[in-house]
Amino acid sequence: MGLLLVYGLNTWLPQLMRDAGYGSTDSLGLLLTLNAGAVTGLVVAGIVADRAGTKRVAVAWFAIAAALLAVLSVRMDDVTMLYAAVFVTGVFVFSAQVLVYAFVTQLYPAEIRGTALGFAAGIGRLGAILGPAVTGTLVTLGLAYPGGFYVFAATALLGAAALTVIPARVRAAAEAAPVRS
Repeated sequence: MGLLLVYGLNTWLPQLMRDAGYGSTDSLGLLLTLNAGAVTGLVVAGIVADRAGTKRVAVAWFAIAAALLAVLSVRMDDVTMLYAAVFVTGVFVFSAQVLVYAFVTQLYPAEIRGTALGFAAGIGRLGAILGPAVTGTLVTLGLAYPGGFYVFAATALLGAAALTVIPARVRAAAEAAPVRS
């Protein structure tokens, strides 16, 4: 879900904003602003996750990202407010994705951590493919604004929900094996 958001937004945000009636200059500036928020968010999320727990923060970040993405579906006439909203959205969307990787490294024991992280990144690439494809389809159908932001918000909610059902820790193979006498 995280990579679907990241790649979908990075690929299509300027078009979504043009469809919302913003000018081309603002549409491209908003993409830069989204990514500036991402850089800030990565630092903030890391600090918060170290203090409050990676899983808890990742779930919260996805949920907040969903709310912010839904807010972007509303046209804002105040350009300063728009840039601020896109910046804050970038803070939460991009760092939610990276927190998933941090959580995976904490979830699995050291002997399988590399495999687990590789698997998570590999599965995530499906989202990286689907994000631009789904949004592109919405653009083609004339539903990108506000529909694209609703799709992104729903995706972020799915990310939060998926994380809530994952256990806090996966047992090592030795711990899971039945004892034989």
